Amino acid sequence: MIESIILKNVATYDSVTGAEVKDLKKVNFFFGYNGTGKSTIAKYLYNIGLENTDRKDDFKDCSQNGYDKNKHQILVFDDVFVEENFNNSPIQKGIFSLNQTNETIDRQIKDEEKIVEEYEKYISNKANLIDSIKSDKAHKELDLQNQCFEERRVFDSFSKLEIKYSRNKANHFNEIKTILQAGISNIPSIEVLTESYNSLYEKDLFEVQEKVNSKLYKEIRAIESKLVPLLSEIIIGNEDVNIAAMINSLNARSWVEIGVDFLPQTNGICPFCQKKTITEDLKEQFSKYFDETYKQKIEQIKLLKEQYRQSVSRFFSNILKIQNTYNPNNIVSNTYIELQTLLTKNIDIIDDKILKSNEKKNIISLASFKTRLSTIISQIKANNNDFTQIDTRKKALMKNIWIYMSSRCQERIQKFNKRNDQYARVETLANLLIVKTKEKVEDSKQRIETWRTQTVNTKEAVSNINQILKNAGVSGFEIAEKEKINNISHYFLKRNGMTSNKPVFKSLSEGEKNFISFLYFYQLCIGSDDIEKNSAKKKIIIIDDPVSSLDSQVLFVVSTLVHQLIWQKGSDKANRKLLKRDSIEQVFILTHNLYFYKEVALGYRPICTDWWHYKVYKVNNKTTIEGGKDKTIFDDYTLMWKTLQSISKNIPVDKSHNITISNLMRRIVDSYVNFIGLGRDSWGAVFNENTDSPKYYIKCAFISTINDESHKVSPHDSAYYQKITNEQPQVLFDVFKDIFKTIGKEHYEMMMGEEIATDKKE
Repeated sequence: MIESIILKNVATYDSVTGAEVKDLKKVNFFFGYNGTGKSTIAKYLYNIGLENTDRKDDFKDCSQNGYDKNKHQILVFDDVFVEENFNNSPIQKGIFSLNQTNETIDRQIKDEEKIVEEYEKYISNKANLIDSIKSDKAHKELDLQNQCFEERRVFDSFSKLEIKYSRNKANHFNEIKTILQAGISNIPSIEVLTESYNSLYEKDLFEVQEKVNSKLYKEIRAIESKLVPLLSEIIIGNEDVNIAAMINSLNARSWVEIGVDFLPQTNGICPFCQKKTITEDLKEQFSKYFDETYKQKIEQIKLLKEQYRQSVSRFFSNILKIQNTYNPNNIVSNTYIELQTLLTKNIDIIDDKILKSNEKKNIISLASFKTRLSTIISQIKANNNDFTQIDTRKKALMKNIWIYMSSRCQERIQKFNKRNDQYARVETLANLLIVKTKEKVEDSKQRIETWRTQTVNTKEAVSNINQILKNAGVSGFEIAEKEKINNISHYFLKRNGMTSNKPVFKSLSEGEKNFISFLYFYQLCIGSDDIEKNSAKKKIIIIDDPVSSLDSQVLFVVSTLVHQLIWQKGSDKANRKLLKRDSIEQVFILTHNLYFYKEVALGYRPICTDWWHYKVYKVNNKTTIEGGKDKTIFDDYTLMWKTLQSISKNIPVDKSHNITISNLMRRIVDSYVNFIGLGRDSWGAVFNENTDSPKYYIKCAFISTINDESHKVSPHDSAYYQKITNEQPQVLFDVFKDIFKTIGKEHYEMMMGEEIATDKKE
């Protein structure tokens, strides 16, 4: 049990002297007007019941004696309790839940649900990002497919060739990607592809049966090898013959040689002079000049000439046959024509050599056509190879076409793949964040479910509250359950005449909230709430002004319940000093309501006799507490006199209290003059006052303040208030005494405990 408390350096409690409350009992009554410092007592007691880490520093200079946290549990009813335990829904007005733990859990759940909502928004945003990436990727891939497909337009002229996937852009695109992944090299030009296409599709391929006769070629070359030395050799007759000089000088070897053949026909007669000059001696000289060596060489040239002519002629026939079946770009026909020219020229050269054997001659060799002939041979071979491998070559052409298209798309695909890699990284990160956030959502949901299992069941407490209302004759309403949210029961006031559980959607009045909250507090005190598991601890109960905004019937119910908390254990002397409920160790009751105070503290009821009364005053903005066994309670009017009497013993010098003092005096005078039938004619106090006296104006100002709701207020009231504010507080007491000298001298002396001199001159 708390035996004493010291309040210091908090609110209106002095920082030096403070206020000490001694001799605390089982039941302790505190009475004082609003603002005197009662609630500070309740808040201090609530603070000491908290864990050390939760305690406020406001009360660091305060102290107590007797509280043991291992033995005692402090329950405080005040505006904070109402706020924490009465959770009024801001969404559905008129709906409420009870219990601070439930409110805390409900707030935790709602906060966590907001976190879950934010998490789910985050997940949705990331999912939208992934969808956006996929959409953008698909859009760009479709564009790229179209661009790659357009590369086929290059081969529109290849009308006889069908490129696969001509109607499927996706498969076309995949084919190109596959080719690029394998790697490409030796990229063909469009010219090469066109030539290959033309050779395979635009020309009628056939096998060329005729080939260049290499045997004839070699044969001609062999004849040339024999003929060329003879043509380049100077062939002459016997120089030892007398006639040789003349033949050589005339350069008439060929003419003479031909003429010699006709000598047998001339009978020795010269065909020119017609004389018989052809003698046997001349014939013999001709014969010696054209000796056997000369003749052999000339004959050899003639023989080789004929062989050459015949071989070349056969070779011509060979080339001509080829020309008739195969002549790409006229290469064969041109060769044939040039070979004819060659043969004619070479025969002429040989003939000229025979006539002019002493001259060096040279023919054009067939070897000069070797390259061209090799080309013809290669082309024929290639043609025949194409013919035999046409399917293979068509496949190769198609492969090269795809390589060509792939090379044209390579850079764009590389850029697309690079962008896709970036997309993939973002998407992977987004998916990872989604997974992590989903884990957080699950954690939050598990926390929510755990909190829901920790809620307090207030059903029994509500049932007890309804029974109290019924027993007390409160028939205007009862508490009914509306629904359960987060495993927390939500209630509403079911008014008389309601036929459904539909709540009245209006805000509960402050009186209703306070009343329901107190009824629930009462259930906590008697231990019907299932959160009160630890019955080993005894309760120290603090009730701070529980009757605010309550009507008389409700106030009676609250008073009765408070009596239940402070009921004595038994009728014998020893038990009268004990509380009936063993679970309650001590009770503090603080109020400013005189009716409630009298009803609770002074009623002739069997309450615990171990009680004490305390009065809380505030003088000069400093709170003092007086306690005692005396339970005489003054009504409001008496207490006002007591307060004024207390102030008069130590009249403050500070003028800032003048309005407070004058207001207290106004209420006393106003109550007195109405009570004894003087009405509001308190102005009679100045009827006999000398208008030249300085006090006259002070009295007028003061009485104007007293009658601030009267129609007799002077038009100069603002000046009067200024006058009161600027006067010394002692002057106000002097004027107050003068007024009562006129309207009730004896009453003043009784209430203030001092006499008013009758012979004093003003």
